Amino acid sequence: MERGFWYYVNISYTILCMLLTVIIYLIGYLKNKVGFTISHFLIFLLASLLPLIGIVLILFVFDKQSIDYSALIMPVSLLTIGYGILKHDFLEIRTLARETIFENNFAGMVVLGPGKRIIDYNKAAEKFFEAINISLNNNPIEQILIHEPKLLEIFKSDTNCNFSLMIDGEERFFEIDALPLGGSHEGNTKMLKSIRDITEERRMQEKLKYLATTDSLSGLYNRAEFMNLARNEFTLAKKNNVELSLLIMDLDNFKTINDTFGHAAGDEIIREIGNIITTSFRKTDIPGRIGGEEFAVVLKNSSLEEAKMVAEKVREIVSRRKVIYGEQEISLTVSIGVAAIRGTTNDINDIEDILKMADDALYKAKAQGRNCVVTLESGVEVTE
Repeated sequence: MERGFWYYVNISYTILCMLLTVIIYLIGYLKNKVGFTISHFLIFLLASLLPLIGIVLILFVFDKQSIDYSALIMPVSLLTIGYGILKHDFLEIRTLARETIFENNFAGMVVLGPGKRIIDYNKAAEKFFEAINISLNNNPIEQILIHEPKLLEIFKSDTNCNFSLMIDGEERFFEIDALPLGGSHEGNTKMLKSIRDITEERRMQEKLKYLATTDSLSGLYNRAEFMNLARNEFTLAKKNNVELSLLIMDLDNFKTINDTFGHAAGDEIIREIGNIITTSFRKTDIPGRIGGEEFAVVLKNSSLEEAKMVAEKVREIVSRRKVIYGEQEISLTVSIGVAAIRGTTNDINDIEDILKMADDALYKAKAQGRNCVVTLESGVEVTE
């Protein structure tokens, strides 16, 4: 067959396509796009050059040998392309996975290369750092986070950490996980840092913890949590040989109030007593509602005398307080029993013992006419 004009047009077009393919892929490799490595490029280059060599041989050697070199070389080229598809993802399956898993992930993701240099990040990570006025680039992480030493320490670490910072005047909490990528060869391991906002989870956990440990009516610790905290504090007091006081207060004639004004009025009184206790004791003290109208407070590092003074102060505040419910004015009084241990006390071995002492003192206060304070130390009544 003679080679006409369109034969050379076809050959020229084929050669041009192959050369452009190689050039485009070379540009992608030089721009260091994700997934473009030297092995990718060399395989693709070989697969493109083989048929090009076959075409050149046809043009210059076909008349001598009458062999279609392109037909002989094409299977080798196809096998090379097939290897590249399976081995190096020429069909861009990884690119699609990157878009789905990496780029569009709600968690911020930063890939650190050798020397802790940022080599890749997604949109969420960029948004996270923009919120704290930091621009990401391919500089070392030490340079980017030079003004955020705490965050820098976390990013340099190979362990998972929790971190909080102020964003737009609000404290937000983040979980920053570290995942090594690839094997470790001479310190060249890549590291993926994922940044997940756990603020809402943290708030939900705190809300659940509050509901599980707090009496909803008084706002004080419920009985279970109070006993747990009181027991821990008692153990510390015995171990460190320090004083500890506990008082129990009971609303006088609370059943009569409920019967006279209704349970809604009783609930309002419980709320009022909770407010009085919250504002009358130190933040380090442990207040709780341990019964219907019974309350208890553990006073850390407090002697019996100090606890008695505080108890008298609370009793006076309650006796002066009037609760307005509807058009009714309700007067209140409380009886309070106080007990204490000293570091050298040997006959008190458990929080239940001191709790019983305070309860006995409360019983004596009720027997003496209510609206008074009775104190006990080691089971002996000290004063009214």
